[in-house]
Amino acid sequence: MSYLDMLIESVDRAVERFERLFEGVDTDQANAFPAQEVSAQLKSMTWLAWHTAREMDLQIADLAHLEPIWFSQAWKEKFSLDLPDDTPDWKHTLEEAQRVQVDDLGLVLDYLKAAAEFTKDYLKSLNEDSLDDVIDESWTPAVTRGARLVSIIDDAAMHSGQVIYARRLLGLKD
Repeated sequence: MSYLDMLIESVDRAVERFERLFEGVDTDQANAFPAQEVSAQLKSMTWLAWHTAREMDLQIADLAHLEPIWFSQAWKEKFSLDLPDDTPDWKHTLEEAQRVQVDDLGLVLDYLKAAAEFTKDYLKSLNEDSLDDVIDESWTPAVTRGARLVSIIDDAAMHSGQVIYARRLLGLKD
């Protein structure tokens, strides 16, 4: 298996986990913050899937010097969220995170799949040597393209795992 195959397989597994975990869930359950009275920052399934898609989308767009599909494929209009586009999702206040609600779970999963395809297309455009390119010198050590890609994919895996936890807190089997 090549480095490319491993990266693509990791993206696919995270997306497949999200899809499997959204099966049998209604919109009220997916939009719910499952332990609000205990831990208000434990995010909803919807927010976790949306955020994962956004992070893949925005970070890959930055690496590829392309417009995020959030704009180019009109996902912003499809979601119509009352959130500023210049606020990093991972810095959302509880109130901002709770605004990420959908009436159709297909919407959030479709955006996630589109962001995954965008990511995989970018991965296929790379050669192994480009993984060592320094892309951000503001960190110590400087961040390479490969390290950023690992971070993006690790984030997707982590958040798909958090959906398992959210399901369990909602009393649903996984």
